[in-house]
Amino acid sequence: MKNPLFAVIFIGLLTSAGCTKKNEFQAPPPPGVTVQLPEQKTVTVFESFPGRLVAHDNVDIRARVKGYLQSIDFDDGQRVEKGDLLFTIEPESYEAAVKSAEAKLAQAQAAIKLADATLQRTRKAYETEAVSEVDVLTAEANKQGADAAVMEAQAALDDAELNLSYTKIHAPLDGRLSRRTLSIGNLVGDGQSTLLTTLVVESPIDVFFNIDERALLPFLQDGVRKTNPGADAPPLKLELADGTLHSEEGELNYIDPEIDPDTGTLRARAVFANQDVGLLPGLYGKILIPIEIENALLVPDLAVLQDMAGTFVLTVNAENIVESIYISKGPLVGTQRVVEDDPTKDRHLTINDRIVVNGLQRARPGIPVTAMEAQAAAAAPAEK
Repeated sequence: MKNPLFAVIFIGLLTSAGCTKKNEFQAPPPPGVTVQLPEQKTVTVFESFPGRLVAHDNVDIRARVKGYLQSIDFDDGQRVEKGDLLFTIEPESYEAAVKSAEAKLAQAQAAIKLADATLQRTRKAYETEAVSEVDVLTAEANKQGADAAVMEAQAALDDAELNLSYTKIHAPLDGRLSRRTLSIGNLVGDGQSTLLTTLVVESPIDVFFNIDERALLPFLQDGVRKTNPGADAPPLKLELADGTLHSEEGELNYIDPEIDPDTGTLRARAVFANQDVGLLPGLYGKILIPIEIENALLVPDLAVLQDMAGTFVLTVNAENIVESIYISKGPLVGTQRVVEDDPTKDRHLTINDRIVVNGLQRARPGIPVTAMEAQAAAAAPAEK
């Protein structure tokens, strides 16, 4: 007989093994997520349109009379005020022309005095029949000729004085000058109006931009074109190429009368004061037109998700089950996104829906979760 002790031990082990409880699977607790309700309020968003800055005025300074350039009274790139002297063209020949015209005018005025006196004496002589009627008519004709000669001499004097005034060229507006195109001593105005420099008006400054048809319709409905272009338009903002906002507000002061059929856009112009001359013609910028949205529904932008079917947010219902609600993304307001209803969906987001804002990676439509309000989650102590 084999070892009885071994048999007893073996039987005991079998008995002990048969009495052990089986392992049972315990499901993990529902994942925890943080939820919050949408916010509803009136917000102001901005519709942006790309544009280009253009000088409010750009004037070519030209020589209007012939002569040698005598002086240049500014530095290249200098900012000048209206009326500042810029160039002088030799004036001597034009001063002489003025004196000659003045002499001819004086001569014509003397001749008219003689013609008038002759006419008066001829009329008196005619009353006594000392002269004929032909003599009176001749004296009247001489008087009229003398009057015409005075008018001609006066016109010649005005023209001479005007040409003399053109020898001194003044700034027609406030602005900044480009470099000079000629040096002192050059002959200008020889058969053409010679370009001497260009004056650029920097303050104010214009911004031209195009509004597409989709964005244009709401403005038309709001009556932007009922009166003057800027009368019903809100103040505009300008975003520069580096993303910064210009400190001044602008005014819409021109809209094209018709849409460009090639581009489907309407060209418009905004004007900014540019008091500090911080804006330069040729810069790129975006015109921002404010639009007020009443009772807008806002959700944190981080809670907005995307899949093949569209844009959606995850919500937790009364049974703590995750659901997805598809939405249309509106404009961004800070860190919040304006929610627009998707008309193709049956379910729409409401002010009472609890949106998942934290734990999105653990939430899936159809699964249960443990939901905590965002305020409570923020107040809860951090887990060690």
